[in-house]
Amino acid sequence: MSDGKHIIAATWPPRPEKFPDLMTSIEAAMYLRLDEIGQSQKQALRNLKFWRDRGELRATRYVRNVWFLRSQLDKFLENKTEI
Repeated sequence: MSDGKHIIAATWPPRPEKFPDLMTSIEAAMYLRLDEIGQSQKQALRNLKFWRDRGELRATRYVRNVWFLRSQLDKFLENKTEI
């Protein structure tokens, strides 16, 4: 399946042992553990876009793709932390 920009698989890819500093949207969703809370890849990509559109999550547009820096994902999580 495709949403026009991403090829969306029926199942999530294997979780990497170590996430890279620059991640694809799918890797970013997995880093945020959206795969572990039962979201489909399509739902996870929608959430990433929603947070980007609201200015809550910063991304990098490079070579016609959207990438996420691990440091920005960590800041996003830090801002979401209530305690």
